[in-house]
Amino acid sequence: MEMTLDKIRLFALDILFPNRCPFCGSFIPWDELCCGGCAEEITHANDVICRGCGQAECTCGKENRAYDMAYAAFFFDEERVRDAVYGFKHQGEPNFGEYAAEDIVRHMKGGTPKPDIIVPVPMGKKKRRRRGHNQAELFGKSLGKRLGVPVGRGILFTVDTDDEQHHHTEKERRERVRNLYRAGDADLTGKTVLLCDDVMTTGATLDRCARLLKEMGADTVIVAACAVTRLTDKEPDR
Repeated sequence: MEMTLDKIRLFALDILFPNRCPFCGSFIPWDELCCGGCAEEITHANDVICRGCGQAECTCGKENRAYDMAYAAFFFDEERVRDAVYGFKHQGEPNFGEYAAEDIVRHMKGGTPKPDIIVPVPMGKKKRRRRGHNQAELFGKSLGKRLGVPVGRGILFTVDTDDEQHHHTEKERRERVRNLYRAGDADLTGKTVLLCDDVMTTGATLDRCARLLKEMGADTVIVAACAVTRLTDKEPDR
């Protein structure tokens, strides 16, 4: 096996910080992203969701979405996936984002135009300072590494707020994102953009960001999320 610099780094880190499965926390070999048990038992959302809207039960006929295609690796409502999202969101645990990116890129091959640029959903400066990272950007880097596509910065911006999307109803979320996200001055004329985030539920955030990207000239916007929630009347996430 060829030892790239990235693999050498992972091998060295494993000595000090043994590699763990992002779903169950069990120890796994240094060059793996998930244990065999979880790989078999976790539902791979990309195998069943609608490619147009990203939902397990198609909503394409109900809403006019700005994005053109959707990918999501796992279902957020599975307990082990929620735990993995929490670790990725708050501790920047890398295996979850890498494993999700691996799944999405595998499904993209053959039927999806290669993106020209990857744009993560932005995070406010205050929240980023507290957390130390933007998980959507970490996910974007994992996608970019596999696709050979650059991650764009300064393309989308968000207003600093301590308010969270999951505290609001679906109608409130859709109204709120109109004022929360802003476009930069990038020229995306004719480009295919891969817009990425950690979790998608109603799609309000991704839809708003996709509209802004198209206002900047993007021809096609593909969205990718690590996890998607199977919608119910009680689900309160983005």
